[in-house]
Amino acid sequence: MYVKRSGGQSQFSVPLSVQTSAGDRIDDLRVWIAEHLAEDLSADIRAARLHLSVRHFSRLFRLRTATTPAAYVESARLEAARRLLEESDRSLPEIAAASGVGSVETLHRSFQRRLGTTPAEYRRRF
Repeated sequence: MYVKRSGGQSQFSVPLSVQTSAGDRIDDLRVWIAEHLAEDLSADIRAARLHLSVRHFSRLFRLRTATTPAAYVESARLEAARRLLEESDRSLPEIAAASGVGSVETLHRSFQRRLGTTPAEYRRRF
């Protein structure tokens, strides 16, 4: 369960940052994504889970969450990698695989682009 931060603190939880109403198909998909981060989460697969065309799925997802499906998946994978860096001693290749990022190079690029740091530096800080 994710805890929502009080006051003016930034929200770091990807699932909480894009909450939708209960029983929403997009919400159900977000839960499924979180449970399958290391698997193929291509646009075709995500759209097929909701029985929608890729184009309609992308529009609906963005309308409901204010983010693109690809950006959401990247954020969810990055959050999983961050948690693994904070809570485990696993190697970077293991973390990249477990979080679905794929390679250490992709992990580095995602950290640099989204957090402005490297995975190793992030681990040292936290």
